[in-house]
This record gives sequence, structure tokens and C-alpha cells, in this order.
Amino acid sequence: MRAGFFLCLGLVTLLPAITCAEPGQARKELKSLADINRALRACWRWPPIGEARPGMELRVRLSFRRDGEIMGVRVVYQTPNVSDEKRTLYYGALLAALSRCSPLPLSQSLGETIAGRPLNFHIHDTRQQRKV
Repeated sequence: MRAGFFLCLGLVTLLPAITCAEPGQARKELKSLADINRALRACWRWPPIGEARPGMELRVRLSFRRDGEIMGVRVVYQTPNVSDEKRTLYYGALLAALSRCSPLPLSQSLGETIAGRPLNFHIHDTRQQRKV
């Protein structure tokens, strides 16, 4: 089983406009929610496994502007009884990923469709869980 990161179908801080494409590399226009999911996954970097908390889950709500800029982000669920240190580690990874991806290169029609609407995604760290 791989560590999970799923976009399901986003609110509170503005993030700098940094992209996850390599310098000089054109970014592919995103035309669907599945494309957004892939783009966010490409920007995500898991915390080091030695510092990670097995089974840690975050559910995050995002909203975007038409131009792909993130309007804001809010954690709507996190694994209970997690130390502040572990929580900070995952929050840092989340903010770094969003910073790397922002702004998303949304197509005009996708940008108009999702602008201001909340999108939820789920992060579940299953890297240290037993594989069946």
C-alpha cells in the first residue's frame, strides 16, 4: 500500500507564487479535478520517515481563484492525540507543497468552474504501515 494523497472535491492564508515545474519547463494546463490532484501530488514531499507519525491523516479544504492562485487553506481534520511537533511537521509539508504548486495552471473553463468553491483533499501517511 502506498502513502495516500487524494483530492476529493477548497481557505485562509495566501501563498507565494512558486511552481512545482522545473525552471524553464512549461507547465501543462490543468483541465480537470484529476489534473489538480496529480499536480498537488507532484508538489507533495513527505516528512522524513524517521520523524513521521505512522498513520497520520490530514483533511484539508482549499479554494482557488480563476487564475489558479490559492485563496486559502484550512485543515478540517487531523489525527487526534498527535504531538505539536508531529503536527507542525505535517503542516510544514502541506504549506511547502502548496507553495510549490501555486499558482496552478488552470484552464480558463476549469478556473471559472472552481473559483471560490471549496475542494477537500485527504493526506494519509501509510508509509510505515504493514503491507498486506
